[in-house]
Amino acid sequence: MRFLHGSLLAAALMMLGTGAAARAQYGPESGYEPRSVSALIDRVHEDLGRAYQVWSISSGDRKRLDHAEHELRDFANKWNRGRFDKGELDEAISGIHHVVDQNQMPPHEREVLFHDLEQLRGMREAYDRHQLGYGGDYRY
Repeated sequence: MRFLHGSLLAAALMMLGTGAAARAQYGPESGYEPRSVSALIDRVHEDLGRAYQVWSISSGDRKRLDHAEHELRDFANKWNRGRFDKGELDEAISGIHHVVDQNQMPPHEREVLFHDLEQLRGMREAYDRHQLGYGGDYRY
């Protein structure tokens, strides 16, 4: 019985540590660098782009994908000029969320985009906590 309690406690502590590490990836304490944002944006673009090649897309699916790509590109363009635009990021997150909710796609692809959404939301939260960008802009 004591072994079982010890094992459960160890597992719980490990899960807490893993969650803290995941949340800290965008914070200054983890050595955050602006290229992490750029890498995330690039990965999401690739994941959305794969949809055009892999999925069987209806016209409604294509419109949602085009919209999500456009919104992410708007955020990326401002980011590449040194500005973190929360509004543009929110629009990109909303567009991708709409794709995940509405588009017909294989389960694995849905999971990939859902993970991308979690990462984008985590980046947004890091910005709100002032762990990313200062005074509305992030100059690098």
